[in-house]
Amino acid sequence: MMPTSSGAVPPLTSSIPMLESESSLRHRLNSDSQLPQETQEGVSDLGTLNAGKAPGSRTTTEEVQDERARRLRDTLGLLPREGRAKVRDEAAEAFRVIFETFLETFEDDTGARVYVEQARRVRADEGGVLSVDFAHVMRFDERAAQALLENYLRLDAYLSHAAQRVVQRASADQSAPIKVSVALFGLPAVHRVRELRADKIGALACIGGTVTRTTEVRPELVAGVFRCGECGTESGSVAQQFRYTEPAVCENGVCQNRTAWTLDVGRSEFADWQRVR
Repeated sequence: MMPTSSGAVPPLTSSIPMLESESSLRHRLNSDSQLPQETQEGVSDLGTLNAGKAPGSRTTTEEVQDERARRLRDTLGLLPREGRAKVRDEAAEAFRVIFETFLETFEDDTGARVYVEQARRVRADEGGVLSVDFAHVMRFDERAAQALLENYLRLDAYLSHAAQRVVQRASADQSAPIKVSVALFGLPAVHRVRELRADKIGALACIGGTVTRTTEVRPELVAGVFRCGECGTESGSVAQQFRYTEPAVCENGVCQNRTAWTLDVGRSEFADWQRVR
């Protein structure tokens, strides 16, 4: 999927299957657990879970919970968490390819590949910021530049991913990847604070004004790693959505915890934050 001729990245669409009602779901689970009388000798009400066990052996609580979770997934047609595929933003991925090609091939008026040279310096510094002139992006691909203006929040992570790949290839040192951010400058318009409206939410904009007061620089949580307070399972990196955002549910399929979390500060990612007026 590519950006449209108008420059806007088409939205992702998906379909959600119709689920059964709670009463019918309970009826199915209860009916599945009722085995014929002749098969119940030496077998618990969990079906084949205990097959092969000696008669009289007791089923642990963990096995019962695991079997219930498996039956619920089968009833709803869901995959286990470890087997689920993440939603892929095809339009944003297509933009990443365009932006990555731009960084590797763009030449200025002197014929120098300015962003490849800059990537080598960033690699030598073991991370940092890759500064990109928006006018260069406009010259390279006008539709991609327009899509970036209108959908910056959606494409921000893909910008950093493209820059990280370019920086990684710009050096013979292929060790562990480093953190790279993209800073865009040279936008075509500068807005006053009073001109900002709801249509600028999520878009890329340049703001001009006079700063009269600032606060001290403080750390802001960008991506948090959390530990489940019930079973101790560690979550993946959870991107923060403009507020303190915890995992929706524990990654342990048996636990199902949704509220008790402990932030692992040492493994989480922070950025500098400052309020200006």
